[in-house]
Amino acid sequence: MRRFRTLLGVTLAGACALAVVPGTASAAPAVSQKAAAAIDDTTGAYYPLAPARLLDTRSGLGAPTGALGAGKKIDLQVAGRGGVPSAGVGAVVLNVTVTGPTMNSYLTAYPAGEARPSASSINFPKGWLGSNNVTVKLGTGGKASIYNHLGSTHVVVDVVGFYAADNTLTNRNGSEFWPVTPDRLFDTRSDGTGKMPAGSWIDYSVDFGADNPGIRSLVINLTAVAPANAGFLTAWSGAGTRPTSSTVNYGAGKVVPNLAYVQTRPCYEDWCTPGAPMFRVYTSQTSHFVTDLVGLIDDGSWGGGLRFKPLSPTRIADSRYGQGIPAALTPGAVRTVTTPAALLDETTVALAMNATAVAPTSSTVITVWPAGWGDPKPMASNLNPAAGQTVSGAVLSLIGPEAGFNVHNLSGTTHMIFDVVGTFYFLDPAAAAAAKSAKAGTTAPAVVGTTSRASTGS
Repeated sequence: MRRFRTLLGVTLAGACALAVVPGTASAAPAVSQKAAAAIDDTTGAYYPLAPARLLDTRSGLGAPTGALGAGKKIDLQVAGRGGVPSAGVGAVVLNVTVTGPTMNSYLTAYPAGEARPSASSINFPKGWLGSNNVTVKLGTGGKASIYNHLGSTHVVVDVVGFYAADNTLTNRNGSEFWPVTPDRLFDTRSDGTGKMPAGSWIDYSVDFGADNPGIRSLVINLTAVAPANAGFLTAWSGAGTRPTSSTVNYGAGKVVPNLAYVQTRPCYEDWCTPGAPMFRVYTSQTSHFVTDLVGLIDDGSWGGGLRFKPLSPTRIADSRYGQGIPAALTPGAVRTVTTPAALLDETTVALAMNATAVAPTSSTVITVWPAGWGDPKPMASNLNPAAGQTVSGAVLSLIGPEAGFNVHNLSGTTHMIFDVVGTFYFLDPAAAAAAKSAKAGTTAPAVVGTTSRASTGS
């Protein structure tokens, strides 16, 4: 692997501003080192999809019409729908949206046919509208179970990609994941864009130089900031018409993040670097929004990236009971969570998790990053809970040389919960050992090149 360094510039409506943000990336190999053939073994490879709706209890799509009641579950058929193959799929990446809950509650997504785990996928208060990115292992019959704890709520589920379970898929064009220490790319509050009007969108392009042709998707944290009214953001490649699915669902005046796997397409317009990957973000209501880079999804030609092993949701930390974290996080506190040995093998270098902040005493920001390399807290966020709000968010994080990650709380006091839904690994044990000791192949800060173009059209 090699280091990459490009220029970060933000361009909007003819104005140009320059900003540099620190961050450490596990970068792709040089173009000359890329393999010409597709992946020989698809096990654990990722396949991005155009967002497709699988469940909407309001209309009866995927389940009988009607809100999901207390203590009830839906066994959702996933395999064979929305572009997901009927066989050979180990896990899927979903965007799960809750709307109109009658009580404070939570949903748990888990493999159908298994006992329900003591884990949550999305936590919400009464009357909430919101979503969370959920990776879930498929169970019996290619189904995922979705359980609601209290009250009743409507549930909407969109699929955005899947991971291969084994080497049986006929589609050999799978991808590998390249994690990045979280790095801020775009912020309409500070880059000259300003609040985007209702019904408008921004095209974003991220320049990775010679590696541009091999990038298929970006993994980002997308955050809506202080929207004027309740609404949603939708992120997609920008090709074709806007999908009916949503990426971030927000309430008026809230700060709401969500992890997103976003397909890209090459940009060949006059405002971007030719061939650089681009994507589009649409907002239904007037809002600021912020984009943090979490990782890259390649086109399967690079070799040497990470594969995914799905797990049934497993709780590894719950500060309410001293599990993994001894006590609630106070203002400015940093705690290190060590991954239990039972979830690891010699090739594991990263985790897919669901993080939950439990009723913070004031509005705060939660940030997660790998431990053991001495990196400062990145300028990025994973959760932005309001005072008293219990909120969940998907987190993909490298784990350092001692299999741990850091969690920082900005203000107030909050309990934290972490549930692991899968691990990322290298095919080669020697590569994993080198990555753990050498920060996944790079130690230099990365500077990422970006451009953007806003439009008031829908």
